Amino acid sequence: MKLQPIIYTGNTEAAVEWYGHVIGSKPTIESDMWTAFDVGGATLGVHRVENSPQRGRVELSLVTAEPLEAVVLRLADHGIQPARGIADETFGRSIVLEDPDGTPVQINEHL
Repeated sequence: MKLQPIIYTGNTEAAVEWYGHVIGSKPTIESDMWTAFDVGGATLGVHRVENSPQRGRVELSLVTAEPLEAVVLRLADHGIQPARGIADETFGRSIVLEDPDGTPVQINEHL
């Protein structure tokens, strides 16, 4: 799996500029809703959101090469269940888990 933390922002332009300066590089992917930076083999995502409760939130996301059904079965063997079923997204599919402290962890399967 590949690590992909996601920063949620209401001002994509300012966030992308700021993170670009901090990381010292330009985005590898840039659109209205999603910008990605390569950071030491991981991807830092900057995701635009409109609603204020999500702004400033950071989410841990993992990108898997396995089909999500296989991930769900493997995790079930250890008593780990997704908070909801597999969701169809614009980028592919995802599941959301909670770690022992209740931290949400998203696992994505990209198209």
